[in-house]
Amino acid sequence: MNIKDLLILTMVKSIGPAFLKRNLNRLMTEESCLAIIKENKPEEEDEIHIYAKAADKIISDCQLDDIEMVSILSPDYPQQLMEISDPPSVLYVKGNKSLLKKVIAIIGTRKSTPLGNNIAERLGLYFSNQYSICNGLVEGIDEHSIYVDGIVLQNVVGIISGGLCYKETCSNTHIRVIEDVLKAGGLIISEFAPHQKEDKFSGSKASRIQAGLSHGLILVQSKIDGGSKYTLASYAKLERALGVIHFPNSEEYKTEVFGANRLIIEKQKEGVAEMIGLKKTNNIKLRSIITIESKADYETFSSRIGVNTQNPMFVF
Repeated sequence: MNIKDLLILTMVKSIGPAFLKRNLNRLMTEESCLAIIKENKPEEEDEIHIYAKAADKIISDCQLDDIEMVSILSPDYPQQLMEISDPPSVLYVKGNKSLLKKVIAIIGTRKSTPLGNNIAERLGLYFSNQYSICNGLVEGIDEHSIYVDGIVLQNVVGIISGGLCYKETCSNTHIRVIEDVLKAGGLIISEFAPHQKEDKFSGSKASRIQAGLSHGLILVQSKIDGGSKYTLASYAKLERALGVIHFPNSEEYKTEVFGANRLIIEKQKEGVAEMIGLKKTNNIKLRSIITIESKADYETFSSRIGVNTQNPMFVF
């Protein structure tokens, strides 16, 4: 099935990413999307010509703005992302795709504090020597983990919540960071059509891509009800390592801005479940939770990740 037919399927009501993942073998053998639509949503047949026109527009927009489309059927699609329940059927990318081989997400609150910022900067500087640093490129912990002395790191993977015609889909602050990442040789990814603007739901959707692409994840600073819960909700279902910053000797650490950190360190999987709104830990599949207090813990965390650099699939 070609990219146009796959795009058409993504526009059909009730045929979402989870459905397409379950039917991946079918997608690989079907020449067009027509049979799948007839079987699953026959009432949508009359809309196919509208969806086809929209798909042509997306393909044209990508060609005009040098945006690459990576289909879930392509060998270039990051295999670690296939482990989430609803991987995007099409990724829109700009930049260096080779950065997806070894990825760590460094995440936290947008309303970060001096302590959180300092820790994020140290983590980014240390782990960027071995891994790509992935997050949403927003203000706070995200930004501080990818800049050193005002200059963005070279190996940054940014997942944005608007289309890759970012000058019209993202905020001015976000535009600046995206351009810095691209100029430094990084990678920007979106699951949204090039001209689709950010909205109140797109950020939480993009969080699951951060989780899926990352072989390891470090939570720097978050309130219990902070936005980091969206990324953790997806990441907790994967058998990967979670690092949590712990700074017990600081008075600032005892405040609510580090509430999620303290909760997870104290209660482990039960704490993760509480933060993301689960009553039981049955669906928490984390392989390990590592408390990070010092540089020695950075090395412990790195040793628990287990990345096969020949194949970006997570190695157990």
